[in-house]
Amino acid sequence: MAVITVSTVVEAPAERVWELVGDFHALGDWHPHLPASRLGNELAGNAIGSARLFDLDGVVLHETLLAYDDEARSYTYSFPDGTFHFDNYRATLRVTPVTELGASFVEWSVTYDIDAEHREESTARVHGVFTVGLAALRERFAA
Repeated sequence: MAVITVSTVVEAPAERVWELVGDFHALGDWHPHLPASRLGNELAGNAIGSARLFDLDGVVLHETLLAYDDEARSYTYSFPDGTFHFDNYRATLRVTPVTELGASFVEWSVTYDIDAEHREESTARVHGVFTVGLAALRERFAA
């Protein structure tokens, strides 16, 4: 099983950051490399089982919300086995207060299984998506 964790400190209170990133369907609103998503099923908002679809250069990425905790400011999602060679893909986005600074610690992590022949390329892809997204988030709230 592979594990990737990318994190950053955002210069804004956790509540403000969560207002932006806490909407499962709003990832494309703040991530510069992802388009706006569209609903993938009849479940809207942050309902468990809700699906978001991204059209990425002719490939449709289907992600399903597995867990959502507004109080803890986190959600976990997956996509179907075989997508980009991943199996058991489970990603979590979490926002935690940095109380001393009035800032936020934002962590995006994932676990997945992948064949050795695809590991390097796929790991670099995920790490890049997470890193670019968190950098954009940090810049959005920069003073």
